Formats: sequence, C-alpha cells, structure tokens
Amino acid sequence: MHGLFPRFFKPDKVMSAELSKTDQDRTVSPHAQEIEYALSLQHMINSVKDDPAQMRLAIYEFARARMQLDASWADADEKERLNTALETAIQGVEQFSLRREEFDRLAPPTSSRPMAALTGPAGTINPAPEDVLPSADGSRFGVQSADARPRSRVWMLASVGIGMLLFGATASLVYFRDSLPVLRDHSTASLAVGAAPSVPQPAIAPNAARPGPAKPPPFPVPSDYGIYALSANDALSELHVLSERVPDKRISVSTPVEPPSGTPLPDGKARFILYRRDLANNAPERIEVRVVARVVRAVTFDTKGRPNITPVSDAWNIRSISYPFRVRPIPDNPEMLLVQSEKPDFILPPGRYVLVLKDQGYDFTIAGQATELSHCLERTDAANGEFYSECQKL
Repeated sequence: MHGLFPRFFKPDKVMSAELSKTDQDRTVSPHAQEIEYALSLQHMINSVKDDPAQMRLAIYEFARARMQLDASWADADEKERLNTALETAIQGVEQFSLRREEFDRLAPPTSSRPMAALTGPAGTINPAPEDVLPSADGSRFGVQSADARPRSRVWMLASVGIGMLLFGATASLVYFRDSLPVLRDHSTASLAVGAAPSVPQPAIAPNAARPGPAKPPPFPVPSDYGIYALSANDALSELHVLSERVPDKRISVSTPVEPPSGTPLPDGKARFILYRRDLANNAPERIEVRVVARVVRAVTFDTKGRPNITPVSDAWNIRSISYPFRVRPIPDNPEMLLVQSEKPDFILPPGRYVLVLKDQGYDFTIAGQATELSHCLERTDAANGEFYSECQKL
C-alpha cells in the first residue's frame, strides 16, 4: 500500500493503525482491494484539505511525477536541466508560502461582527463558541478572528492555484521543447522564400575603438594557387612538381631524376609559401626539404675487371638527407601557409633540393658551387645492377 501514495505524507499524518491485510492464502473478495484503496484515498483527502502545507506538498509531488512522464523523451542532461528548474520553482513557491503564513499568524485579529455581540457585561469580551480554539488538553484558549477561517481557506486555494500554475509552466516547457523542430523548419522555410530575418545589431559606443582592416603580411603573397619559394629579397618563385614520387626516407637513394631543376634561387635564406585549397583544414606541422644529389661520375669494369671512371652529366637522385622546416599560418589567409626553418639564421647550402608535400617533390636549386659532400654521388655499374655511394671528395 505504501507504494501507492506519494512520499511526502509523514507518519503523523497517516492512520495510527494500518489497514488489516488479507491473508494471501485465503480467497479475497473481488471488491476488497478497491474498498481498501478508497478508504486510504479518503483518509489522504481528509488529511490535506485542512492543511495548506500538505496540499502544497501534494501538488509538488504531482508536478514531479508529471515532469518524469512528460520529459521521458529528453536525454540525461536535458532531464537534469528541467528537474533543476522545477525544484528551483518549488523552493520559491514554498518560501513565499511560508512567509505568507507567518504574516497571517502575526496579523492582528479583526472581527466583522457587531460590538454588541462581542461584549458582555461590564465591557468584557464574549467570544462566540466557534471562535474559541481548543488546547491540547481540551481547555479553551485564545480567540480566533471571524475572518481568519476565510483567510485560511483563501490561502489554501491560492496555494492550489500556484501549484497548478507551476505544473502548467512545466508542461509548457515540454510543449515548447517538442515544438522547436517545427519552429526551426518554419524559420528555414521563411528564409527560403526571401523573408529577411530580424537580427539585432549590437550597440557601439561613439568613442569605442572599431576594428580596422587586417594588417597585410610583411612579404608578398601569391594570387594563384601553387607552391612558391620566397627568397631573401622578397621575390616569389613558383616551384614545379617532379614527375617522380619522393621515396620513403628509409631508402637512401631514389631512382634517377632526369629533368634538371627549373627554379633557381639566389641564396639559401629561402622560405616557402604553400597556397592550396586542401591545406585549409589539413595543414601539416612540419615539412622536409630533401637533398637531390648529382651523379658526377660512373665506374664501370672491363672484361678483365679493371675499373673505368667516366664523367656523368645531368643525372640526379633524391637522397634521404633532409632539413626540417616548420609550418606557420598566414593571418586572414586560411588556405595559405608559411614554411621556414626553426633557426632564424639557417641557410641552405648551395645545391639542388625538393620540398616534400604528401610524397610529391617541388624542385628548386640554391645558386652556387656545391660545398657539401651530400650533394655528390658516384655510381657503380656492375653486372647485377647499379650502386650509388657518396663522393669521397668534390
């Protein structure tokens, strides 16, 4: 039976003795359970009808139960938000009700009856029998004003109205929550037929600082998509992609790269600008510049096994030797990236290189005579293939 009633009923408000339970082993009359429920419900009604506090608790529990039912569609976060809002409203209504009851208790009693009916001999007060409140031991004390009972009834009805208003607000939250997709679809349809939405504009103080145009970068930027080298004199030079794929770094020397470099740069203080549409949301953090070494001589063997050294021209191979460069965004250009060395004073040695971007090599050459052995290769042509080795000297 206790599972049938809300949890707000306190033991002192429930019947002193529980209703007798029917033995489960015996046959029960088909109407016995209904009668037992009816008696319990009637006792609950009698307990709260003269007690505004119990009436409010009943309405709060009803609102909580309706909240659990109406918010069954929501996820855990939304349910927590709605329950918090409901509990905050319940606390506000309860605090207001308690203050109002305290005010009613402190208010001076007034009477609408004639003074002749209230005064006895020698001017003494003669209270009516219904105005005298009984004490705990059966004696009478105090005088209740004639309009105290109507005020209590009015306040009880007001509490019921506040509770129903609270429940109505809860139901409205659920209704508007369910209506949001419809309203959103209606707004989308209005925009589709050309209805201009009203967007409030923030007020700007007369002396407020207004954002100015973005400051351009301190170097020229390209207007066409591509990969560019930016030399020390701020000259842009477009780099051309090699037809050969750049091999994995675990391969020390690639297959031959036939065409010569087509983009010379005057010095090794080079930076690079990447201007590609696919880099806006997929930019790398680092980019490598790999060495492209020149094959300067080839070693062959005659029938007697004696070596023959012959010079080679325009033969190149990509090596695994590389220099790391950092990638930085260019302000107000999401599709444009600046690539430069982590060391401000770094200078690429003279020679040929490829900038590697997604296994594609963009070719360029730093002007000057090669000074690093990494840029020089020797090829050995043997019966079982070609073999490469770094030059012993330039």
